[in-house]
Amino acid sequence: MSWNIEAYSIYLGVTAYITIVVGYMFHKYGFFLILNLFNGNVQAAKSINNLLLVAYYLVNLGYLAISISTWPELLSIVQVLQLLFHKISLILLVLGILHFNNIFWLNYLSRRKDFIKFLTH
Repeated sequence: MSWNIEAYSIYLGVTAYITIVVGYMFHKYGFFLILNLFNGNVQAAKSINNLLLVAYYLVNLGYLAISISTWPELLSIVQVLQLLFHKISLILLVLGILHFNNIFWLNYLSRRKDFIKFLTH
């Protein structure tokens, strides 16, 4: 008996929840960092924040789709658990890398506020 359908369901449920919750938190709390970056320009901060959220969701959904397409046939519950833990940990690692990448660029750009001011005026 193949366990792939059950594994897909669990994987998509857990990773969708993680992706949505983390994306919401990035969007909600990252707005203030971006607002500071754009010197209080609310319109520009909202636009960039929404753009980052859409890009975040697209990257994660693309990774999920590619990840599922490479799964082997799962014949035991042990294989299901091993693969689920491996794939979910990779998703968490990707989310961490995306977070640190965003923080790096926000920090870098906040040091170049003169350039941002030039772009928004």
